[in-house]
Amino acid sequence: MASKTVRRPSGVSRYDPKYTVKTVKHPDSVMVWGSFSGYKGSGGLYFLPKNVTMKGANYIEVLRDHLLLPYDIHECEVFMQDSAPAHRCKAVTKFLTDNNIPVLDWPGNSPDLNPIENAWNKMKNAIAKKRPTNINELKQALTKLWVDLDLSYFTNLATSMPNRIEMVISYKGNMTKY
Repeated sequence: MASKTVRRPSGVSRYDPKYTVKTVKHPDSVMVWGSFSGYKGSGGLYFLPKNVTMKGANYIEVLRDHLLLPYDIHECEVFMQDSAPAHRCKAVTKFLTDNNIPVLDWPGNSPDLNPIENAWNKMKNAIAKKRPTNINELKQALTKLWVDLDLSYFTNLATSMPNRIEMVISYKGNMTKY
């Protein structure tokens, strides 16, 4: 973090709370799941409970409770997820098949392709400026940022997929601008 210059009257302690910038040494964090479409913008956000690891069974719950309805409302044609173990397990594959949700075939290690990573990065940068001091503030800020992202932003992310794929192929799987 960049240092800040603080002007204070002479004779005042540099530790006077009025002239210090509060920091959080080890900021709280949350695991969040979200969805969007290029047609209708942001879908829901889901915050994984603290100390819970995403596994197949709870991923199915997240999909059932936070994907199926937005997937239909957003008129989606294909579902994109990465190759995390919870995403690839047989139970999740069966759930998606049983619910007629076609999944984009996904290479093993390809952060360059997934457009939601751009959205997470944009939100992470915005959150860093807001500097929430606890989990509730963090969740509230993330939720507000998510719903405030403009439809055109999500449309641009979705329509960038052909370029992303082409660039990854031409760079033979190496890093791209995405």
